[in-house]
Amino acid sequence: MKEIELENIKRWITAGNNKMSHPVSINTICPGCHMNVAFATRRRHYDPQRDTLAFSSECPACNLVTHFWMTHMTSMTDDSQDVPTSLYMLPAAESRLNLSAISELLPDNALQYCASTQDVFQSGNFTATRVMVQSTLDSIFTGFLPHGNSHTTLYKTVQDSLPSMGLDEPLRKLAASLRKGEPLDLLLRNPDPASPETAEVLMRLVEKLVNFLYVIPQEFHELDQQLTELSRQLPPSSKVFESGRNGEESASDPVATSDTESEQAAPADTEDQQHAA
Repeated sequence: MKEIELENIKRWITAGNNKMSHPVSINTICPGCHMNVAFATRRRHYDPQRDTLAFSSECPACNLVTHFWMTHMTSMTDDSQDVPTSLYMLPAAESRLNLSAISELLPDNALQYCASTQDVFQSGNFTATRVMVQSTLDSIFTGFLPHGNSHTTLYKTVQDSLPSMGLDEPLRKLAASLRKGEPLDLLLRNPDPASPETAEVLMRLVEKLVNFLYVIPQEFHELDQQLTELSRQLPPSSKVFESGRNGEESASDPVATSDTESEQAAPADTEDQQHAA
């Protein structure tokens, strides 16, 4: 079950003996097709014992049946109620990155590209999504290029931007904070009972570290496996096109050129098999 912002309700009606406001249209992401659609609600029923309104809908794009619940309905008209009205959805849609919550962390250009890519994906235009993802990747990594470096291919842009990213900086700061007399060292070695705030921060440190060192690398590994599997499903003509592009990139990369030269030194029958393929 997933909570949805009340701002996603686009139209209301007044219904029932109590003249309570019921949502008629809700804009949100469908958990089935992942498109941003308008759910038209029906079979609305208010349970006064639990102060909850239940209703259902079908996705207009894929017909998935979805159920909604609104809790603490009287809070909408009674200001004396302490608990605000909440809206929940089941099945829950996969949560996408909330860009508005991290907008201050992203450069404007990268933020705009990411937001546009999300909008295109949620509109159901998957071919345009593929084009937008390439532009977004270019925008993200171009921002990390050292001054004076110009990007050529996307491959080179990513390669040239890596040294200036400082991905190990969080761990360097963690190590520095463990020196004798530094903040983390003092908190860990303090003989007095720890405060709730200290315990909370230390627990968050462990959780963030586990996520940084184990979870994120594993997620990228799984993504890489998915990319590999999907690329194997491409028609032969697409693979030939991609091989040509990779050849152009390899020609400008010393490591890739070295690998190519090693391949050229392979036995002649292997080359014949490649030409025959």
